[in-house]
Amino acid sequence: MTSRILKNLALDVAFNSVRVPLVALATLLAAGLSLGTATPVVAQSKYATSDSMSGYVHIIDLYDESNNRIDPAAENAKPYSPEKTCGRCHDFKTIAHGWHFNAALPTASSDPGRPGMPMIWSDPRTGTHLPLSYRGWKGTHKPKELGLSNWQMAAKFGGYVPGMTVDSQPESKPADGDAVKIVDRTRITGALPIDCMLCHFRPGSGYSPFTWTEQVQEQNFAYAPTAALGLAVVTGNLRRLKDDVDLSTDEAKEQLPKLQYETSRFRSDGKVFVDLIRKPSNESCYYCHTSVPSDSPKGNRWMHDDDVHLRAGIACADCHRNGLDHETIRGFESEKHPSGTIAGSLSCQGCHMGDAGSTQIVGRLGAPRPEHKGLPPLHFDKLSCTACHSGPTLDKEVGRQINSAAHQLGAHFKRTGDELPAIFGNVMLPVDEAGAAISQADSTGKYTPHRLTWPSFWGVIRGGKVEPLNPEQAFELVRKPLKIRKDFVEEIGEVKLTLSQRKQILGDDKAARLKPEELDSKQKKLIEEAEAAERKKQIDERMLAALKEIEAAIPGSQAVFVSGGSGTIRNAENQLTQLSQDKLGDAAAPYAWPSAHMVRPAQQSLGINGCNECHGQNSPFFYASLKPVGIVPGQETTEVVAHELQHADIQRLAQWSQMFEGRSAFKIASLITLAMTGLVVVASMAVNLSSYWRGSAKSRS
Repeated sequence: MTSRILKNLALDVAFNSVRVPLVALATLLAAGLSLGTATPVVAQSKYATSDSMSGYVHIIDLYDESNNRIDPAAENAKPYSPEKTCGRCHDFKTIAHGWHFNAALPTASSDPGRPGMPMIWSDPRTGTHLPLSYRGWKGTHKPKELGLSNWQMAAKFGGYVPGMTVDSQPESKPADGDAVKIVDRTRITGALPIDCMLCHFRPGSGYSPFTWTEQVQEQNFAYAPTAALGLAVVTGNLRRLKDDVDLSTDEAKEQLPKLQYETSRFRSDGKVFVDLIRKPSNESCYYCHTSVPSDSPKGNRWMHDDDVHLRAGIACADCHRNGLDHETIRGFESEKHPSGTIAGSLSCQGCHMGDAGSTQIVGRLGAPRPEHKGLPPLHFDKLSCTACHSGPTLDKEVGRQINSAAHQLGAHFKRTGDELPAIFGNVMLPVDEAGAAISQADSTGKYTPHRLTWPSFWGVIRGGKVEPLNPEQAFELVRKPLKIRKDFVEEIGEVKLTLSQRKQILGDDKAARLKPEELDSKQKKLIEEAEAAERKKQIDERMLAALKEIEAAIPGSQAVFVSGGSGTIRNAENQLTQLSQDKLGDAAAPYAWPSAHMVRPAQQSLGINGCNECHGQNSPFFYASLKPVGIVPGQETTEVVAHELQHADIQRLAQWSQMFEGRSAFKIASLITLAMTGLVVVASMAVNLSSYWRGSAKSRS
């Protein structure tokens, strides 16, 4: 008996020793054939894996950029390198091409997918708020076209991305590149590393995303992962070093940041427990992707509801999945995932409804199939799922929002909610099959909620086209004529009347010397009117001088300041003239990108209270208003209505509104008419039957 068991066991072992490698090989070959050039499974086979659902406990050695093991007690100890540390077990080269950190690579713009949140270059000194993207989304500007280096982009926006992978090609210069200094301090700071922990830290483990942001802003690129993980305290920064510093000198070395490792975090064998998780937590996503109504800083955050999926216990990464390649699924219906994987089943429609005849997996994560009782099928051709279920409920005025990257949420300072850039949402705009906003709804367009922002920047008009200036170049040209140092909005209109002016206004030397709080209401009004007039005069003079300075520096061009959907130029009479968006073209138009969260439950969905929510007169779907925010103090902007952005047929909308306004009354009248008609028919039938029976009775008698 025992010998038979041992014999069978030996046969099983022999069989499995052949079968398992064959199955593994077949799996790898199948993956390679189905995914084309993307073969992360094959790449991962060269590295260590646990493949356990319980994950792996990371008690590991740390290595610096030179691949030397970290000794926390060593003098001048170096920061740890995620690439050299994590890359010992994981295919870092494959990971580094992921969606969140590959934007600067040339291949990233080949299939950019639908438009997303841009990197908004905000420079308070010049009033610049310019949407940028390496991916070439319409309405954004590529950094290279403005002469912005990859290093500048990393220094400006790296605090809200988990690193940046860049190509080694030199930066190109804009058309007026001779006047632009290309800023690249990579020699001093190194490239911005990819910090795995920014996404994979366990909440409560002590990892601080804010510390990552803080260190990036100090240009301590290489030190940021170590400081954020809480392994060491960093003193000093690279920001203070001059561009031409000689790093080989003792003086320069003395100015480099210093690391003081927390030796208690290291075990006696030199290893460190790194508390990480395989699937990123919601908190990781929130740090870079938080977007809330602008009234949140005013104490109204507690009134806002969570996304219905989060309330059900579904995590961000449950839907926004990725493999080793870190090409995160974005979740829109027409998405083409680089790996060749069918990503549609992780979109709203794919998960909840599926497509007839497709191979999509329906009902993921327990998703119920919606009934949509009484909803005409046409709505599924014209509306995305998010149109009815996502974002704040529509109102007659489109509200403002603040978000992580644009407004540095997470940083510790007081906010009002009115910070620039002004981001509005949600506005219903039609999108094409690729998910990009289109000028008007067509047979393939679906209305989708969008956030949008109007750009502001200094630029030039050449050949009828508006070209934004490099923000750093703009500051060098306009800072003297505008007389600004830190904040364009505050300083350009800063007025202080002289004693003689106050005396002339108030007509009394004694009154002129009174403090503002000592003035009566009439005196205050006189002072305010005088200050307003002086402010208007001062702003006009400084704007004219700034525009003239730009034109002198860039011959053959006309200078322009774009803000709030219009532009300010200097005419031939040396006076300020306003140009409308129609004359400026797309450069002054708002940039819009689709938004999908927060998802509302069915009882809060659009249309739950009837057709008039969309089709009624002055419905916010088509008639919500929003007013661009002008950067120049006192600038008047033109209010915009949603249907103008949608380029919808206003007459047709009015006809539909009239039809739906009287629809209920029409239904009631129709029912009454039908009932009366029924009564007439019944009465007529009764008369006929009565006559018939009387006739039959007479014939029988």
